Amino acid sequence: MANPNLIAGCVFQPTGRELVNHYLVPRAGLGGDIVPGFIEEGVDVLSLPPRKLPFRENHKREYGEVWGFFFAAQPARQTCPPPGAGGYWVQYGPEKAYYGQTGGEAVAFRRRFAYRFTWKGGEVRSPTRWLMKEYRINRGSAAFRHAHPDPVAPDVVFVVSKVYRKPVLPPPVDSSSSEEEGSERSIVLKKRR
Repeated sequence: MANPNLIAGCVFQPTGRELVNHYLVPRAGLGGDIVPGFIEEGVDVLSLPPRKLPFRENHKREYGEVWGFFFAAQPARQTCPPPGAGGYWVQYGPEKAYYGQTGGEAVAFRRRFAYRFTWKGGEVRSPTRWLMKEYRINRGSAAFRHAHPDPVAPDVVFVVSKVYRKPVLPPPVDSSSSEEEGSERSIVLKKRR
């Protein structure tokens, strides 16, 4: 679904802070307004191979670059689904905290995942170019507990996943002038003293 708020030639590519402040925080009832239509709903990014996710046409670029944003049905585990299912997401790097405007405790967290392809029943694993950033509300924060004094059902999840594939850049174009046959150009590196 195209969003009428974007002018031609614009794409939706917010920073992590913008996702937290303008999508997760309002969705969790912690203030602010959410703009509908930018983040896909009802897509279980953890149960599908990334190439089968519904990416928008204007989120696909040259050399295989693609990205999409999805409100997740559940937060990811360390490894999901289990290896052997044709592929799985595995967490890498440390978790990053996002703090509110006044500082204090974290209102949200970000985790990073990489997709691994498997075959031969999960015995052979191979990295891919697919990556995911998962942003989730800190349900234990004072702000969340204040906005939701009654317990929120455990199946109500406030998670946004950005799934993306980085481009494979082509080799640089040879800029040497080879109009004359047999001409060669070389670069001499000078030592620094």
